[in-house]
Amino acid sequence: MTGGLEVVAPELLLLPAFALAAGVDLYLTLLFLGVAPALGWWPELPGALGDLGSAGVLIIVGSFYVAEFLAERAATPALIWNAFHAIIRPLSGGLVAMLLLDGQPAGVLLGGAAVAGLLAAGAHATATGNSTLLWLGGRIGPNPLLVSVLEDVAVVGLVVLALDHPIASLVVSATLLVVTLRAAPTRVRAFIFAVQMALGRAWRAVGRARWRDPSEFPGWVSDALADHVVGGGLRGSPAAAMRLPSAPRFTTGWVVVRGDTPAFLYARGRRSVDLGRYRASGVTESGFYHRVDLTAGDGQAFLFFGVDGPSRESLRAEFLGSSIP
Repeated sequence: MTGGLEVVAPELLLLPAFALAAGVDLYLTLLFLGVAPALGWWPELPGALGDLGSAGVLIIVGSFYVAEFLAERAATPALIWNAFHAIIRPLSGGLVAMLLLDGQPAGVLLGGAAVAGLLAAGAHATATGNSTLLWLGGRIGPNPLLVSVLEDVAVVGLVVLALDHPIASLVVSATLLVVTLRAAPTRVRAFIFAVQMALGRAWRAVGRARWRDPSEFPGWVSDALADHVVGGGLRGSPAAAMRLPSAPRFTTGWVVVRGDTPAFLYARGRRSVDLGRYRASGVTESGFYHRVDLTAGDGQAFLFFGVDGPSRESLRAEFLGSSIP
């Protein structure tokens, strides 16, 4: 049994670093692992990772790396690209693990692939969610080109560290996980909402923008409203809120119009915010969302609706009335 662990342990030490690197920049990770043996840096890679060095694989991976680099220069193509990769990253992370652990027992192979897939998905969602928060809030973030370069340097550094010093890479990977754990939930929620916005944009092409009626409410929204007396014209829509007082920095839920008073419900109905307390100052339209700007105390908060939800005109009528033409 001890001998088996000695065989398995070296590859397992590399797995977290490779999975995190694939989650942040999948195609650079694959490209680097593919060219490293040919350049004589690491003549023999563990497992079956050497298969990445074939000419066909390198051409495909290199093409996707260039496509990703170009897509991330602007918010809209970056959103579409990263939403699409919500599925690709965990699958690819699992594939890298299977190549790394090639020849190991089936339980180790499948378990490693599952762990790598989760780590890759988490890294992708956290990194993309952070960019989404900057985009949604209209804040000026770092130059996209600079961010790409820094990510590439970090990815290559993590892979090199894993190949040269597996134990050190394991420590670094664990440290990165601990450091980002607190910030991850907000960023993952932002990433999930970004994916929903992309899907809503696709659905908008065949549907029409509208509020949902009570028959379309999810069960938790109906349950949350059961104990409240509501006025006529009850309607609602999936939404997200940013910097809303008493709510997390960014969270998703539903905006429900209860007669004359809209409310934001979140945490599956266990929490709600009366939006009638805040003054709306405008409605911003994007190709993927409609944003309602709210004055909240000394700061500003935002509500976001997918383009398959209520139209801009409907939101202006609901939140602004006739105060702003």
